Amino acid sequence: MLHRIRTSTLIQIAAGGFLLGATGIYVAQKRVQHRVRSLPHYSEALKIVAHHEKAREALGPPIVVGNVDLSDRRHNFVDNTSSMLRLPVSGEIDSGFLNVYAERKSLDEQFRTIYVDLELAESQVRIFDSQTSDDE
Repeated sequence: MLHRIRTSTLIQIAAGGFLLGATGIYVAQKRVQHRVRSLPHYSEALKIVAHHEKAREALGPPIVVGNVDLSDRRHNFVDNTSSMLRLPVSGEIDSGFLNVYAERKSLDEQFRTIYVDLELAESQVRIFDSQTSDDE
């Protein structure tokens, strides 16, 4: 026999489901952000911008790196042989993006940074290019 369910019980079930779902999405996003930050070319790009004098002058200290926009699949992706990351960066003077492109020949190898561009509102500067012997 069917019993009537109180509205407050239904609201509690819905709220519990929402909390579980939201927590699951939050944890999943944090795990993916952690995996992105553990990529070797992510760390290398941060070292490059930290040691690049013109980039430091353009952004202003301290340089803060934000989270990768996981929904932007055009600028942020990792596949078998190539990777593109768009890292939001900001300093006291300006803010913009570090565009990092890396490649590898096989899944057994680590990614190798090919280039790093600093994209600001007014300009875009290549601060590292593995094809040239010295960065600009």
